[in-house]
Amino acid sequence: MSNDIENQILFGYWVVAAGTIASAINASLDFRTGENDQSLNIIGNTLQATGNGIAADNASASSFSKTGNLIQAAGNSTVIYSLITDLDRQFDLNLVIKGNLLQALGGLIGFYETVGDPPSLSNAYKLNGETLEVVGNSIQAVAAGKELKGMEASGLSALGSWIQAIGAIIVALMLTIS
Repeated sequence: MSNDIENQILFGYWVVAAGTIASAINASLDFRTGENDQSLNIIGNTLQATGNGIAADNASASSFSKTGNLIQAAGNSTVIYSLITDLDRQFDLNLVIKGNLLQALGGLIGFYETVGDPPSLSNAYKLNGETLEVVGNSIQAVAAGKELKGMEASGLSALGSWIQAIGAIIVALMLTIS
């Protein structure tokens, strides 16, 4: 793989990390203030979808990483759609659940490729980062499910967002180092 392609993939992962941080900040503000301003979440998920698209576009055609990134981008796009359209609250939350579960599925597929890589300390950290992203997305889906049932779950959503963000940062750092 050429340096240009590797740099573009690396750039994509840092864009994803920046997007997860923006979404986590939005979730934290929502939890602390009770306001439901989703502006930063729209920006964050747009960055995540863009970063996943950049990484997928530059990955080898038949890789699990490419497939995982594309599925994650679809999940981000689903969340974006739920945020920018005027939908019934129940339908909106169902889209958030599906979008976060798609992101988790894409992360699991990428995880599968990393497991097959030669053992190294950086791959161990990358696996941990990918695991955190999957867990974070799953927690966010659970939080939306609780909201669907009328329960308060903004704290759980913020927790999931930060777990995902920490995982994305670890993955980007490990790709930068290796």
